[in-house]
Amino acid sequence: MFTRRKKQNLLYLGIGVVIGIAMTSLVAYFGVISAFTKENIVKIHNVLPHADTTTAVAEHTVSYKEEQFVKTSNQTVSDTSTNNDAELTDKNDSIPDDTHITIKTDIKIAEAVIPIIYFVRDTVDNTKLIASQQGELQVEQWENPTNFEGYRKMQNKLIIYGIGIEDIELESVEDNLFLIFNDKKLLLKDSDNFLRYPSGFLR
Repeated sequence: MFTRRKKQNLLYLGIGVVIGIAMTSLVAYFGVISAFTKENIVKIHNVLPHADTTTAVAEHTVSYKEEQFVKTSNQTVSDTSTNNDAELTDKNDSIPDDTHITIKTDIKIAEAVIPIIYFVRDTVDNTKLIASQQGELQVEQWENPTNFEGYRKMQNKLIIYGIGIEDIELESVEDNLFLIFNDKKLLLKDSDNFLRYPSGFLR
């Protein structure tokens, strides 16, 4: 007969054996699974041997194209910048530093006070004009770069272009002021703008 002490030892031994067998089974099981998995991975790799290589080539091609695009873009920007700088340089070089732009304007040649002879009709003979009084008018002679020939009559001033002050006379007939030049008479009109002499007046 086994004593109680021996029975307990036998029980512990049995439990240890069972645990050892279970542990060994688990280790063997996972080892088989690992080996199976590796074999399947190798088989898959053998079936598709160029999958990784193709992907690598595709990635390299995209990378190369992107690199070429960046280089081309940078070169285009650089060329454009260089061309713009060259154009600006050429434009700047074409304008000398000491160039002065001269804008011609109207120039006043002379001014004088010209007498005005006023004429009225004879009360006895309406065909005759009689000098009744004298007046005067401020006259300025100007010159225009475009050789403008004309005048502007204001209330107290007359500005003339194209003829000299010394060559004109002023007459007033019945409140109409005339400019006399080379025995030709021109009726002067007050105006805010310059008026050209009629055709043939200066000839």
